[in-house]
Amino acid sequence: MSRVPSPGEIVDRLTDAINSKRVNGHVCHFNRCKIANLHVEIHESDGVYGIKTRFLPPPPFDCSKDTLVDTVYSVYMCQTTGKVHHCDANCDGERMTNADDCVVCCISGIQYQSEAVRSWKIESRCVTSVPANKQDPYKFSRDVDGRVKLSRVHNLKTTQCVMLSKDIIFKLLFSPCRSSIEARKRRETLDRSRKLVNKYKRHCQRNNIVKNYMHMITMFISNQQTRSNNTQTLRKTKEEIDEIVKQYTIKLIGYWKMVLQKTDLGQSMSSLFPFKTFVPACLYLMKNGVQMHGIYIVEKSRFLERGLPETNTLDSYNISKPVFTQSRNKIQEAIRESVESKYTTPSKLRDFAAEFASKAAREIL
Repeated sequence: MSRVPSPGEIVDRLTDAINSKRVNGHVCHFNRCKIANLHVEIHESDGVYGIKTRFLPPPPFDCSKDTLVDTVYSVYMCQTTGKVHHCDANCDGERMTNADDCVVCCISGIQYQSEAVRSWKIESRCVTSVPANKQDPYKFSRDVDGRVKLSRVHNLKTTQCVMLSKDIIFKLLFSPCRSSIEARKRRETLDRSRKLVNKYKRHCQRNNIVKNYMHMITMFISNQQTRSNNTQTLRKTKEEIDEIVKQYTIKLIGYWKMVLQKTDLGQSMSSLFPFKTFVPACLYLMKNGVQMHGIYIVEKSRFLERGLPETNTLDSYNISKPVFTQSRNKIQEAIRESVESKYTTPSKLRDFAAEFASKAAREIL
């Protein structure tokens, strides 16, 4: 190919390569179909252009960062039927109005324009803009002369992430809400143990059997141990709590930056990993760790394995269970696909997270 291919040409070539028979008559919608954003790269070498993406043969030359000309982010594919869609302001996708009164494509979810309003009043045509923090992003990383420190770690966004992470970790592990839930769990376990012992007593009385007190004690203790008691694990001093929260905050920021900057899915669709939902999801992944090829990319934590609450109680901590599950699955998907597609290696992911966490430890905490 002697010129840069247009998005329409890319879609045509993908459609011919996939050659799905279920495309005819199918109308895609993100509520009914599973839509995937295809990562499309255009490379050039000696005047020859090639397309690098799934379903197409690789270009006839070696692709690298030096040959990369452009990246197309507006190509989507319906994984249910194999239909390919190029999303733009004039695409054939249906339109709907979202909660912000903006018109979005029903296939990609991309917003293009505000809702048309038929009114002579000027204020009725105004749509409230999305609030954004317009402060200096390097507000906390300037020296006395106003020069920015070239660490690229300590900025306003990272500082906000630190505060949010500390709040979520404290809420899940050491908050009064957690203490009350653990106390209620102990009372329920104690009541169940007593009922079990009383049931054994009534059985002995009805059948004129001599009560075996050692058997009653064994039943009581065994039932008490059926549910884990985290009271001793979470009983820490204020200094110990601050140190634990600090350590896990550093690690979480390192893992977040790793997913965003070193995985294919994180770079192409960073909106899937907002930090507020990333924190609880990654904490629960750290219970068992994330391991590939014998290397722990997300290290395993014995303390979190014993200390984190049960996932069915997350609503008590104002954490949405469906959003939490989706975020956890996306983190695993991003790491798995990046390693399996040879985009990166487990050791590189682990080393990048550790390096960024060490920078964060020196500069933001």
